[in-house]
Amino acid sequence: MVFNASVRWRTILAAALAVSSPWGVAQDAAGFDRTASCVAAMKTKAAVFSERYRAGDDTVKAELTSLTEAGYAFIGAAYEAGLRKADADRLLSAAEEAQKNMPAAALENLTTACHAEGANLLAQANVAERVVVKAAARARINRIRSP
Repeated sequence: MVFNASVRWRTILAAALAVSSPWGVAQDAAGFDRTASCVAAMKTKAAVFSERYRAGDDTVKAELTSLTEAGYAFIGAAYEAGLRKADADRLLSAAEEAQKNMPAAALENLTTACHAEGANLLAQANVAERVVVKAAARARINRIRSP
């Protein structure tokens, strides 16, 4: 679940985030570390669902979509709080590396907690932000089965 949005989606997301938003929570380095940790954990779980969905298993689509939306909500909130691509990529890489040695149960607990946090972020978002996040997630899910 690498969140490589196209330039168009990044532009739309930036425009949506420019509107007054409840996502405007102050984040410091620890907050950005948490965001990266959550995105990395959900990315790992989504990768499993993506493979199953690509293979034709439609039963995972709802969960995959929800994970993707939660991840995009984290990314949108962090972007609004000032995190930019270079730092985000560095933090995500460090989080992925740290999670390689994490016990499976701990990683699952982290993923579950992060999924709930991301869903809550999305629920707090304004209408424009929710539209952008949901459209970006839908586009990402659609690309999984694209030839």
